[in-house]
Amino acid sequence: MQWNERRRKILAAIVDAYIETGEPVGSKFLTDKLDEEVSSATVRNEMAELAAAGYLEQPHTSAGRIPTAPAFRFYIDNLMKQDSLTDEDRENIDSTLRRLSDSPDRLMEEASRILATSTGYAAVTTTPDQRSSAIRRIELMPISSHKVAMLLVTDSGVLRNRSCRLQEEIRLEELDQVAQLIRMRFLNVPLSHVCLADIQEVLDTMGKAAERYSPVLAAFYGLVQESADSEVLLTGQLNLLQHPDYAPERAKSLLTFLAQREQLADMLQQSASSEGLRILLGSESDKQELGDSSIITTQYTTGGLARGTIGLIGPMRMDYASAIPKVEYFAKAVGRILSDMLDEDKGDEQS
Repeated sequence: MQWNERRRKILAAIVDAYIETGEPVGSKFLTDKLDEEVSSATVRNEMAELAAAGYLEQPHTSAGRIPTAPAFRFYIDNLMKQDSLTDEDRENIDSTLRRLSDSPDRLMEEASRILATSTGYAAVTTTPDQRSSAIRRIELMPISSHKVAMLLVTDSGVLRNRSCRLQEEIRLEELDQVAQLIRMRFLNVPLSHVCLADIQEVLDTMGKAAERYSPVLAAFYGLVQESADSEVLLTGQLNLLQHPDYAPERAKSLLTFLAQREQLADMLQQSASSEGLRILLGSESDKQELGDSSIITTQYTTGGLARGTIGLIGPMRMDYASAIPKVEYFAKAVGRILSDMLDEDKGDEQS
């Protein structure tokens, strides 16, 4: 299709109006909206050309048209005038997130919550990929005669804990020895390098105590796996129910899909394979449940390395001009704060 300036202006005006109102756009509105003097007949002819090319559709018998997914794609890539965050917006985001700089998990939860609240869409984030993080601290503490609590801390600031139960009564001296064996073998080892063969080696060195304390080693291995895996955080799902774009059945299908974290994680992982901002419109996600939705994602980085994903899920009639800069700035802010956490941890270790 040949894109002259008038045709571009008409499509941009249609998409802008549809994003704002959710109503079909007619030729009279466009004639009044366009700066130049264009007759209603000319506008109708242009709209007919756009419809024939697949950029507009007529939802019912009214004279109005609504943009299709290809129209939104062309609009985003070529026509959209992106908003800018004010200095005050940036300062508010930074100050709120800085207050949570003691925990990467809390930081990601709060970033997701604020992004969802400020946009009116659902926000999705993944916690930092920890597979390359090294174990910095391991503690074993008896909390009853048969129960042990375990604490694991990585050099990227992630803290995890869990407990396990022993069949026999805990002997403090033996428990200290077990803790020392685990530290000797696994301190400063990347999480991804801990395998079952290593666990078995430690058990082999424990002699008669191996059977008694094998639940501790099993719990340690489970804690390592839990710490290494990134977690998908989703907030603001109920925001989607406020949008008239989702009929009850469509809303139910979407929310059911979003509740299945593994599918969502797989989709985000595929999205993270591309650099920079990515926008999936409707069927571009290859998920039937997202056929009427859009997903905006980008990666946050620390030390130049990608650590995770942050983004928004909403109707295809999203306010992209406003949503995109927010997603991008949240990713930058989270990356900066996580980088500062890592620098502080390194400083503490050296001092």
